[in-house]
Amino acid sequence: MIARLLISPNIERGVEEIKKILASHIPGGNTNHPDLLYIKAGEKLGIAEAKRIKGFFSLKPYSASGRAVVLEDTSTLTAEAQNALLKTLEELPREAILILGAASDDNLLPTILSRCEIIRLKPKSDDTLEYHSKYTEDLDKLLNTSLEERFEYIEKLKDREEFLHYMVYFFRQKMVEPITHARPSLARLEVTGFLKELLQAEKWAKQNVNIRAILEYLMLKMPKKD
Repeated sequence: MIARLLISPNIERGVEEIKKILASHIPGGNTNHPDLLYIKAGEKLGIAEAKRIKGFFSLKPYSASGRAVVLEDTSTLTAEAQNALLKTLEELPREAILILGAASDDNLLPTILSRCEIIRLKPKSDDTLEYHSKYTEDLDKLLNTSLEERFEYIEKLKDREEFLHYMVYFFRQKMVEPITHARPSLARLEVTGFLKELLQAEKWAKQNVNIRAILEYLMLKMPKKD
């Protein structure tokens, strides 16, 4: 069995998906089941926890077909703990389940990523409404900023997956905006060319290319307002 890494900037969205997966493995998706080790977001994740996970998988299940471990949020997983988990990832029992939740792949070692099935969760419609106005304002500002300022924005950005999604939406909207003389506009050819870059970037994200590297590349290619 291979471990699953669920990536979503919205932790509630990730937890929702985790519980759906557990429901098919643990009776009723009970997070207190004896065959499940469930570590919630905010809990410390060091070497001791990595050893605890390894020990948990070494025991036979009580009633489920196999034992399951969930880490809701791996952002606090230290590099030492990640290295300690490698052997566990490589030698998961056939019926075991290991689910890792993460806002992005930035804090995870390449050796961890290469041993997981990476699932990038799409935002729900209510997530779209929540982030739309914020990102629209940010992108409007970025169109008038320097490359240095753009890189600084990406460095500080927490929800990079969501931001990439909204960049596609934002520039598609730019394609259908009426051209007026009342305010600066982007040239249609520039927008068309950049949309092609964005669609390619979405493919890279699905291939597990580092999302920060993708966004920094897009900042180089993103057009400026006249």
